[in-house]
Amino acid sequence: MIDIAINIDSDFVTYAHVMLYSLEESNLEESFTIHVINIGLNDAHKKEFVSKHSKMEFRFYSVDDGVVTNLPMWRKDYVSSATYLRIFMPDLLPQSVNKVLFLDCDTLILDSIRELWDTDLETEGLMIAAVEERPPYDTKKPALLNYNAELSYFNAGVALINLKAMRNCDFSNKASLFIEENRNILQHHDQDIMNALAAGRTKFISCRWNLLDFFTFKNPEIQSRRNEDLREALCKPAIVHFSNKRKPWRYNCDNPFRNLYLDKASQYGVIVESTWELEKKYRLRKILYSILLKKSKYLKPEQVTYLSDLFA
Repeated sequence: MIDIAINIDSDFVTYAHVMLYSLEESNLEESFTIHVINIGLNDAHKKEFVSKHSKMEFRFYSVDDGVVTNLPMWRKDYVSSATYLRIFMPDLLPQSVNKVLFLDCDTLILDSIRELWDTDLETEGLMIAAVEERPPYDTKKPALLNYNAELSYFNAGVALINLKAMRNCDFSNKASLFIEENRNILQHHDQDIMNALAAGRTKFISCRWNLLDFFTFKNPEIQSRRNEDLREALCKPAIVHFSNKRKPWRYNCDNPFRNLYLDKASQYGVIVESTWELEKKYRLRKILYSILLKKSKYLKPEQVTYLSDLFA
């Protein structure tokens, strides 16, 4: 049994279904318990999860929105305050659950996650396994959060989490205290908190486990030591993460995996947007870009090995 955690509010239910369907499709031999940490899900939403994903076991943890209402959010943010629900996982999930794989709902699962799930965190007392961020976040964020820059910084959208280690260090209470003392510098919300409190106890993993939006740029600004890992990830991505605010269900998304996401959603019977409206706006935008001689910073689908092989 693999324990998966997601945190959502009612606005992200539709996209959670796409992610869960893709998880099922790519992991037919696995059994899953899905821990849904949520704000504002009603009984109809919960029944929908159970009925649509009948092979999965669901556990719901409802959190009063007052818990996160006053936590730091910024005017430019495109995430909701539900993002902070991650820091409460050690307390909310049963004590019998010692490890969980957290997945953002704007992800698409394209391969088995068994290897990631089997990553050993316990032997070395590690707290989190996740994918390292790009420059300048890898150095500037540690400096801002007051820990050693050599320890770098990870993206928390896909994270294997050692709940036992978190509980042993009283993580949730430390997180609350960290917020009180640093609320003005938490630009990336709970991700900043997790990095600061897990610094030195993090295992960095291949970017195929969290193919972030910037990994699909024509000229991704990543550390040179990661170039080969990125090339391999573009050949065989396991988890694609639409981490930019321009999500694949929006007309202004240029991520090369956009059409695959929309095809998968259609295959699963999930309506993420009016297809006609979406395509009309997308094509009009492309025409405008050509008139203005603006070029996309993203790779074209045919330039991504996985996609070119898929549709060959």
